[in-house]
Order: sequence, then structure tokens, then C-alpha cells
Amino acid sequence: MKSTELTGKVCILLTRHKVPDAWRDNGAEPLRAIFEDAGYRAELELCDDPVAMNDFINTSCERGDIVVIGGGDGTINAVIDTVIKAGVVMVPLPLGTANDFARSLYIPDDILQAARAAINGQIAMLDIGRVNGKSFVNAASIGVPADARKRIDPDLKRWTGAISYAVANWQSWNDMKPLELSVTCGDNPARNLKLRQLTVTNGQYFGGGLRPRENKRLDDGKLHMFAIQANVDTLSGMDIAAELLFGSVDDSSYAISQECDDIRLEGGEGEPILADGEIISQLPAHFTLEAKVLPVFAPNAFHGETDRTASFQDQEIVNDAALDALDLSLRLSAIYPMATDNKMKAICHDTANRLRDINRRLELALRPYGLPTSSPDPDLHSLEQLRDRAMSWMLPDADMRLARGLKNQSVELGKTLDLCALDDIPGDISAPLKDMKELIGDLQQSLDEFQA
Repeated sequence: MKSTELTGKVCILLTRHKVPDAWRDNGAEPLRAIFEDAGYRAELELCDDPVAMNDFINTSCERGDIVVIGGGDGTINAVIDTVIKAGVVMVPLPLGTANDFARSLYIPDDILQAARAAINGQIAMLDIGRVNGKSFVNAASIGVPADARKRIDPDLKRWTGAISYAVANWQSWNDMKPLELSVTCGDNPARNLKLRQLTVTNGQYFGGGLRPRENKRLDDGKLHMFAIQANVDTLSGMDIAAELLFGSVDDSSYAISQECDDIRLEGGEGEPILADGEIISQLPAHFTLEAKVLPVFAPNAFHGETDRTASFQDQEIVNDAALDALDLSLRLSAIYPMATDNKMKAICHDTANRLRDINRRLELALRPYGLPTSSPDPDLHSLEQLRDRAMSWMLPDADMRLARGLKNQSVELGKTLDLCALDDIPGDISAPLKDMKELIGDLQQSLDEFQA
């Protein structure tokens, strides 16, 4: 689809129970203003569920309309077939837990920032995967992830977000019996395998921020499959988890990895298939790909429109700050389930959420400069790794030890931020950096009070 085919109308469909309270009173005016400032006519509809969204698209939208979908990956999964059939263009707003689809498009977590980044971008035609005729955009899995879906604690999910998935996967890893499957990838010979799990991915991210490989994209015309064999022990499984955090599972000696556009699984009859966070089918399975069929407004960063020759003052220092801030955000999220004191839990939960938003705003602003230049240090990022470390801390002062570690990490980040000449840095970069400095100050004060 081309921009010239657009009608000029934007239909904003938001999941009712996830809409900020203030927007219920003002009709989401701040959000509508972003689309109207970009030259579109905006209409708002609050929907109880994806079924209502599909009904609205079918009855109230015309080909060439832009449809803004506010929800998580499960909501996106539920509407993509309707979007394709109706000939509308989708803008995803991340209102879910993991938001891997939005992350794969380089859309920030903040709702207003997400809308602004997307509508000022360009139309991208994305691939979608299908398993037994059912669609998915991020990934479809059998084995441990599908079993873990039914183990997720709703209360833990509400408080910890993607960490809840890690907890459930840990339980399934230890409890679930391996599956005996015949796996055929493309024209390659079938392989008889005994597996803990098999995952087929279409997007760059899945499972709350995991990456199958560094260069995987939503429009590359291929499905990526990786499988974990039954003889992989818990320690090796943790190595795979770390590799998935940083897109290097292809290099793993513990996982089988292949890429093609047609995959067949035989065996394990009746075992559930998890796709984009929801159970949608069961084994046996046939995975296929439809290339470039889903029209989505994506930020220019997704299209690769960055100027890596551009620069600004203190660029190297800002890059370091961005990496250190992401490292701290991941550490806060991982510590939350380990902490026993409610005050410590609240500090980790609230700060991680605020810092995650700032990190995404900063990432969006830095992307035109080709920054950040590397991935953060994986040490302690995996929930399993942190759990093992915490096991050696089973002392009455375990929370105090965690607090001291966070304080030291935040102090170092604060020192880096102090080196930045914020008045000489572009405004869209300096603004999140200023917010970050304020947040780090609040975090240090909270930690000092906790340790007092």
C-alpha cells in the first residue's frame, strides 16, 4: 500500500480497561492531537476486547483508513487478519505487558511518543507467520513456553510484567516432559528430535524482549526456528536464555537453529501451540509465511533512515549513559521478584517502569545518530542467573545487599550523566537525560531511606 492511497482518517481503537483514567474524561485529546497535528482526522473508539475492534474495522472503516490499535501482542494478533482483509493501515500502540511487536518496529513504550514516532514514519509491508492457518506476528512455540502460559500468575504479571513469563518458564522447564517430534524445515530431510521446546519466530523480538538473532526483521521473508533438545540441562538452558537476550542463539551449541519459510512438525498430538501470548492451535503443526501483506505505519528508524555520520557534543558520554541506564533498568526488573521487603519491591517496580520509559525515549532520539553502539553487559540480566546469585545471599540482610548494589550502580550512572553538557545537546536527547538525572536522584534517596 502507498501513502497516496490513504483517506486521511485515523480510527483510534483503545482497549477500554487499559486507557489512562484522564483520557476517559478528555476523550484521549492528547493522543488525538498528535494525529490531527500530522494532518489527519481522528476518531476515538473505546473497545472492550479485540472482537469489538474487529467489528469496528469491518463496519466503520474504509480501505486506506489508518487504524490505531491500543493493546498488547495478543490484541495485535487478534486483529491482523481483519486489518489485512479491510485494506487499512495499522499503527500499534504498546498497551500490553511485553509489546514485542511494537519493540520490533522500534516504537517506544510511551503511548504519545509511540504515536508520534509511528505517524511521522512511513508505511511498511510486514510478513506474518501462520501455523495451521492461524496468524502470528512475533512467534509461535510448543513445549515449555506453551506449558508456561497456563502457569502465569495474573497478580505477578500485573506487577512484574515480562518477569512473570520468566518465572512460569522456569517452572515448566523443570516440570514438563520432553516432546518427541519429527521436524521438517523447508526442503531439508525430516529430523526426529526429543525437545524441551521449539519456537518459530517472525519478528525481531518475542517472549518479553528475547531475540532469536541480531538481524531478524518483520519484513525479511523468512521464519526462524530454534529448538532446545531434551538433554540440555538447567545450566545450559540458562546459557540459551542469555543468548536469546542478545540475539545470538544461532551461535549456541545447545540449540538447533534453522531459517526457512515452511516448517512441519509431526508428533506430540494435541500439545498446545502458543502464538503471541495466546494458545491458538495444537500439534501437529504446519508453519508458513506470507510475505509483505500487513501494512503498518512504522518509525523511520525501522526503515533504516538514520544518519550515522551525524554527531553532537558529548556523543560518546551519552552513549555510555544510555547503555548504563538500560543495564540498570534490567537489573531493577530482575531484582523485584528476589526482594522480600515490600518497600524494596516498590522501589524496584516503580523505578524500573519510569526508567524503561525514559530509555525508550532516549533510544528513539539517539537512533538517527547510530547509537547506542553496543548491547549492555548480560551479567545478572537473566532471572535464573540472579536467582542463583540470590541463593548465596539467603541471609537476613539480603535486601540490604541488593539495595547497596543498586545504589552503587546508580551512583556510577549519575557520574556519567553529570559529565553531559545538557545545554549543548539536541533537545530531544537532553530532555530524557534530564528526566533520567532526576529519576536517579529519586532512586538514590529512596535507597538511602530504605537502608537507614
